[in-house]
This record gives sequence, structure tokens and C-alpha cells, in this order.
Amino acid sequence: MNIEFLKSEDTVTFRVCNFNDPIDAALQMCFYEKVDDAYIKHFPASTPYLDKIMAHYEKYAEEMFLQLVYQRPIPWEQGLLEFAKRVSNSDVDWWLTGSCAACIRGISMSPHDVDIMVDSRSVDLIKELFRDNIIEPIIDTNGWITKDFGVLFMHCRIDIASDPQGSLDEPEPVDCGPYAKSMLESIDWNGYEVRIPPIKLQLNANKRRQRIERVKLIEEYISTHNT
Repeated sequence: MNIEFLKSEDTVTFRVCNFNDPIDAALQMCFYEKVDDAYIKHFPASTPYLDKIMAHYEKYAEEMFLQLVYQRPIPWEQGLLEFAKRVSNSDVDWWLTGSCAACIRGISMSPHDVDIMVDSRSVDLIKELFRDNIIEPIIDTNGWITKDFGVLFMHCRIDIASDPQGSLDEPEPVDCGPYAKSMLESIDWNGYEVRIPPIKLQLNANKRRQRIERVKLIEEYISTHNT
């Protein structure tokens, strides 16, 4: 896999080419744009710590993409633990969603990344605390389903998103929307208090995405813990 960074006055383009089929699937999953025989993604040239980010991307992007399609082991516990340690004595307002939030309850799933939601007021602090670990810049999405979005790579991919939009909870609330944010529960995990959404919202999310096996696992967990 080859990586190029194409710079203009306002934009830096991350360009990936000469990749194999699994990485092709990962790039599509990550919303890269296909242009001829390459995939690209654009970021502002004014991004803080851009040189560090590009160096981190060059070093770890291939590993990240291979993990996403389960071609490499995914040490999500190490990534989540490192994140929790780093923010433990800070003012970062964060919570965990996605499959890792189910896993720390004891539900056996196979996450391909860690999904972290933060308050947008914490984004600048996240950029500072993780300036050596950002692999895709954390930027304003200009109207996507969260206000900000970006990616860290520490042992595994860690998605950072802020301020989920109300559209996520239509037609019913899911585990990463505003309703989930208002209903968070706390779990002690490896000595850290981790806030996670109610399990029924994770059931809604997996039903919406037609993840049948995960739906079955969550339903079994709910049945067991309601008796």
C-alpha cells in the first residue's frame, strides 16, 4: 500500500493506492472517495499538528485498515484502556458506544474499532492530549450526524465524534444519539468509570443495521439480566 499527501493552499489530501482487496473494502467503509486507481480524503491544511498526523498515518494506516476488516488482531481493550488513562485526570467529557460498550458489559462481540463520543467543548483538549495519536484529523463535519469527527490510532482505531444530531434517533433512539447521551449508565471497567448507553438502545441500533448475530446476543443478555 502506498500513501501520498497532496498539499494545496487550503487542503491536504490523503491519497492511498496500490492496496489489496481487504484494504479496498476498508477504505470504502471509511468513506474515502475513489478516484481512478486510488482512494482519497480531504482535510484542512490549517489542521493543528498536521505533520504529526501525517507521520502517524504513514506508520499505522495499513494496520488500521487491515484491522477494520479483521485481517489482523484488534486489541480494542488496550486502545480503550489507554484512552481512559489519558483522559482520567482531564476535563474531557466522554462516553463509550458501539460494540465495545456491549463488550464491557460482558457480551461477547468482536469490535473492529472503539467508538468514543465527546462533548464538542472537549475537542480541542482531545486534540492536545492525543496530538501524537491522531491518524485522521478531528474536524467539523459541517452538518453530518455529529458535529466533529476524527480518528485516533492507539493499538487500534478509535473514532472520536462529538454532539450527536437528533436525526440519529429517528425513527427510534439508538446507542449513539442525543437520547442515549441523556440516559448514560456507568460501569466500572479495569478501575475506570466508563459511561455507556442503555443496552436496549444498543439492541435498537443493531436491529436497524440488521446485525442478526449481535441482536441475538443482546437479546440473550437482556433476557438473562431481567430475570
